[in-house]
Amino acid sequence: MSIQFLGMIGHRLASEIIPASGPLFDKNYIADFARAHEEAGFDRILVGYWSDQPDGFLVTAHAAANTSRIKFLLAHRPGFVSPTLAARKLASLDHLTDGRLAVHIISGGSDSEQRRDG
Repeated sequence: MSIQFLGMIGHRLASEIIPASGPLFDKNYIADFARAHEEAGFDRILVGYWSDQPDGFLVTAHAAANTSRIKFLLAHRPGFVSPTLAARKLASLDHLTDGRLAVHIISGGSDSEQRRDG
């Protein structure tokens, strides 16, 4: 059995102890953070899903365009994008990342989080 080391990328500087600041979609932060994961030897980066945050497909595409080896695990919540469109988006993103994409199908978080998506 092998072990993989996963990181998690956001779309701007923020954490449990650092209040969010700066632009909502900070492309320099995304690129720098993805490269830092790659240089540190992580195997994969989780790109989470939140109803009130930038689109994970685009965050992943930008991070992948600024890296060459690290793989990505994109969280996807079914039901908000038609299955055929989601499949096309995932296949396209997998091609753009040269096969570095995996998908994490999630059912959702809290009821209030689910309602924010409609």
